[in-house]
Amino acid sequence: MGRRMTKGKQQVLFNYLPGRTFDFERIATIARVKSVRGTPCNDLNPALLLRKLGENARAWEERFRPGLRDDILNDPSRFVFLDPVEVQAEMFPKVLWCQNRPCGRVLDFTQRDRIPTNCPICRTGRLIQMRFVRIHRCGALEPLLPPKCQRCKTGKHMALDTRGSERFTNFLWKCSNCQSKATTFPGQCRQCQWPGDPKLRNMDIEVHRAGRTYYAHTAVLLNTPHREFDAFFSLREWPFIAAAKFLGFPEVATRKLTEFSGPAASGTAAEAAGLTGDELEQLMARQAAGQLSAEQLVEEMKKMRQQKSERNRMGSPAALSQAVVEKTGVADSVWERAGHSMLEAILHNESGHTENLLDRRTDALAANLAASMGLAAITLVSEFPIITATYGYSRADYTPQECRLNPFPPERQEAGKLPIFVDQVQADALLLKLDEDRVIRWLVGNGFAPTIPNGRDPRMSVRAFPVTLFDNVPLYQSLQADNPQARLIFGLLHTLSHISVRRAALLCGLDHTSLSEYILPRALTCAIYCNHRFGATIGALSALFEQSASQWLSAVLDATRCVYDPVCKDTVGSCHACTHLAETSCRFFNLNLNRSFLFGGPDPVLGNVRFGYFDRSLDRGSEQ
Repeated sequence: MGRRMTKGKQQVLFNYLPGRTFDFERIATIARVKSVRGTPCNDLNPALLLRKLGENARAWEERFRPGLRDDILNDPSRFVFLDPVEVQAEMFPKVLWCQNRPCGRVLDFTQRDRIPTNCPICRTGRLIQMRFVRIHRCGALEPLLPPKCQRCKTGKHMALDTRGSERFTNFLWKCSNCQSKATTFPGQCRQCQWPGDPKLRNMDIEVHRAGRTYYAHTAVLLNTPHREFDAFFSLREWPFIAAAKFLGFPEVATRKLTEFSGPAASGTAAEAAGLTGDELEQLMARQAAGQLSAEQLVEEMKKMRQQKSERNRMGSPAALSQAVVEKTGVADSVWERAGHSMLEAILHNESGHTENLLDRRTDALAANLAASMGLAAITLVSEFPIITATYGYSRADYTPQECRLNPFPPERQEAGKLPIFVDQVQADALLLKLDEDRVIRWLVGNGFAPTIPNGRDPRMSVRAFPVTLFDNVPLYQSLQADNPQARLIFGLLHTLSHISVRRAALLCGLDHTSLSEYILPRALTCAIYCNHRFGATIGALSALFEQSASQWLSAVLDATRCVYDPVCKDTVGSCHACTHLAETSCRFFNLNLNRSFLFGGPDPVLGNVRFGYFDRSLDRGSEQ
């Protein structure tokens, strides 16, 4: 278009994507994004990223995502991951409307490069772009053109009469030649044959900037650099190793994931059971001090080698896989599907840049508040390697099976690969983990006793319960009464996350859009993090953790009211005034939220939630 404007990457990933229209305010023009150019990201793990995207996309049946079928999602060579650098746009629509009311002609200049400023019919009316467009749930976007007059058999005389209304449904098409009139029926989509109800084949007319015209579909995950974890991911058992770390197996407690690439991982090298130089020096010192004879020294060395060999055997990938299944009672296929979630639940511990609020002796008030809220840990992570990946879009709806999930058009400059636009942020983050025992008591108290897996270790089985509960659960839809435990637990995490974001933003002096959420339901964990890499957000959550943790937690506990109560509380318990976040902060479309999960009250799906999770009667040892 010959003009430039500057936007942040987060804005590009949500608001300036291929096929989306926007107001180019500097030149008072409506434009449509043609393409987004970027630099390829080579420090990502394509297979893991596509696995995460696939989890989101598979909420749609394959017929509703033909461009993102499983065979495509399983092939990393079909995609290119781009860090946005430049957005290219074009004027759209090239349909102009004469503002001289006696004229009111709507003219199509799609095939012309030069656009007149005044109406060529009446010569006096100023031409403005038609702000209305036609959309369909298949992803089609078309300009709004005048229909053909039934008498004149042409549309070149058609004018749009607003009849003094601001709503398009009240407008009429009027032929300036024969004075006949027609309604503003949008017509059927010509780009698809939508299955089912014939009415669903009709297009909709919307103002181009309306939310329904474009929904960006994104996935958020933690970055696991391919090179650093290369050897780890080459192991077939890596999901079970991550699970063992999450469950707290002593065999892996002191080992980092990147160590599962050498002899100890395979369990085949003899030197894995050998003694270290420090261990040998300690034995020799004991002999020199007269504590060991020569024979005892040999026996002690033999004993230590046997112990190390046994530990290595128990800590081998194959042994860990078997132990995870046996101790938890959860099938290996479930653990394989949960591998990515388990990895993300422990990844922050691998960096060492963490601090747990409950371990801080300087803030006893905050620690007591956290315990009373049923939080097992509040962890500050100073380097939270978050990736936001936008992989497709839909129109008219964002609900699976109610619309088509479309990938972005292939990039010619990238050999026809499908682009996925990514933004990487090393951010401060606060992780809130629920107490699994309190969660169980909460479910039981509300009449939804869970079925705990029957494993060899009851403690491990309890920890593994959420892993089985959320296996193949569609979290991007409203969870229904057929899975009440999933609705309660995910709704609890989601609502806690949103209220925590809103209260943290107030205390930090930030806008809500500067903070985002990340939810790991299998780990009973939610995280809030700064989604910007500059300005006042730098260090904001670290300062909150260190200086205002008790005020923040108190504010979350006080979030019992909404300005729209009792209407809000008695209906859905969630609205824009109390729990909703912007789409840049919430990837679950503000679904499955309800303050009743925290404080008790009605739920439109499950009925009355007798005990909110914050209810003090759920404290360990309390009587209900």
